[in-house]
Amino acid sequence: MARGYLGSIEDAEGAVQNVFLKVWEKRKNLDQISNINGYLYTMTKNACLDFLKHQKVKNTFSNNYYKERIAIQNQFINDEAASLILETELEEQINNALEALPEKCKKVFLKSRFEGLKHKEIADKLHISKRTVDNHISNALQHMRLYLKEYITILIIFFKLN
Repeated sequence: MARGYLGSIEDAEGAVQNVFLKVWEKRKNLDQISNINGYLYTMTKNACLDFLKHQKVKNTFSNNYYKERIAIQNQFINDEAASLILETELEEQINNALEALPEKCKKVFLKSRFEGLKHKEIADKLHISKRTVDNHISNALQHMRLYLKEYITILIIFFKLN
């Protein structure tokens, strides 16, 4: 019955375990119960309903927290002064991330992203293989993602708004 209410074996087992715990705690009063099957059925049904209500509260809280967080980020981005601060801070972080790259990797990445050259063009200019260019770009992107991970959510929201 609990699995039918809750849909999950694990959740049903937890609800039934709670029922057994309550029965154990009230074991001295069990002799007053005339229909033990009905009593267990009602307790199990109530435990399942309590579980579902608790899940609903948790989901509502999670959704509200997420919406509030997004709203704060949107408000921050929409505020012109805050956007300017964010832009300056982000530019500084990007420059720091670029400076932290190994020299050859940085040179390849800059030619690709800032000069707009194709991988083959970079390979020809720097006298390296296209595969080496691909590896440098891949490593640089991984490095930049790691270095700028705290800004990624804000950037996604910013670019969706603009």
